[in-house]
Amino acid sequence: MNDQTLLALAALTLAAAGETEKNSWLDRLHVPVTAVLAGDAALTGKQRGSLRYLFSDYEWMLANKVAVQNETAPAEQGVGWRYQNAKATIALAWLQAGAATAVTQSQSGTAHLEIRRGYGVRGLDDILDFAVPAPVAKKLQMQKLDLLEWAQTQLPAPGEATD
Repeated sequence: MNDQTLLALAALTLAAAGETEKNSWLDRLHVPVTAVLAGDAALTGKQRGSLRYLFSDYEWMLANKVAVQNETAPAEQGVGWRYQNAKATIALAWLQAGAATAVTQSQSGTAHLEIRRGYGVRGLDDILDFAVPAPVAKKLQMQKLDLLEWAQTQLPAPGEATD
């Protein structure tokens, strides 16, 4: 995955993370914003390694797949849209198949919906993480809001995914 694509996907992930978490990552990375905006940012190996940990293992694999797809056939909407659309499509399929879910709060106060697909072996779970508004997270935790219904209205339907 090239540096610009990694930065685009990292920015998308950080945008949903909350201001405190986003600023913490930006301070650690020391990537010049002007270079990023100009499309000339070059990351060091250490910076690439740090950015990798913004994603679960499954999300990282998905990001790499999407990056390859985007290099061979760029999406009009951009690599970020393609990644979010793929992630949402997979999440809906997992939810319909009965995947486990959890709603958690990060240290920065951002609520996260975690969708987990297990395989019966410790450490091999696939995880998709979505930042969700705090009021929605509270309703999901109290089961006053059906997760699948919410996901179907908030995420693109699998039939809407395009290559």
